[in-house]
Amino acid sequence: MKKFFAIAIAMLTFSGAFAAEIVPSKRTNWGEKFALYLPNRILDILDIFSVTAGVGAVAEARLMGTRLANVGAGYSAGTYKLYKDYNRQYGIGVEDGWYWSFVSIGEEDYRLREGTLLVDKYGESLAGIPTPEMRVYDFYTGPRDYWAIGGSLGFIVDAGVYIHPVEWVDLALGFLMIDIREDDLSFDSFSR
Repeated sequence: MKKFFAIAIAMLTFSGAFAAEIVPSKRTNWGEKFALYLPNRILDILDIFSVTAGVGAVAEARLMGTRLANVGAGYSAGTYKLYKDYNRQYGIGVEDGWYWSFVSIGEEDYRLREGTLLVDKYGESLAGIPTPEMRVYDFYTGPRDYWAIGGSLGFIVDAGVYIHPVEWVDLALGFLMIDIREDDLSFDSFSR
């Protein structure tokens, strides 16, 4: 029994030291938070909505109350779009593919195949029900918001407007200096 306790204490001691080396502690720099408070709140306000506008061989109609309540269909054979989109994507891109959805069931084979530097290129092929665990819906880095509410409509000229409920929460908590999306600027953001 003494050996058991000795091994348990040794494991706890060494595993704690090992974990401290691998996962550095994240300390809050309050000076940085206060200095960048206003720019971060402005960015949080801009994050609460997305707007896209495009032109090309496109026909679509979509109404979405999150990806689980998604009704519509669309086809694009090279639509050039301007983006002010989720996860701070700003720029120009080219989309092609097709999709249909009725409530939470649908199929999709859609690509954003070209884009400027701040637009995430992706492809999605799906049959069935989309889930938030998919890469395109990643909470921190995904190019699409699983929880978005809005719609898009177009024939040759296309436009879409969406709001992002999680970004509303991030904005509200941001006033208390809590950043659930981990997208606030820091001094390191300017040194890259």
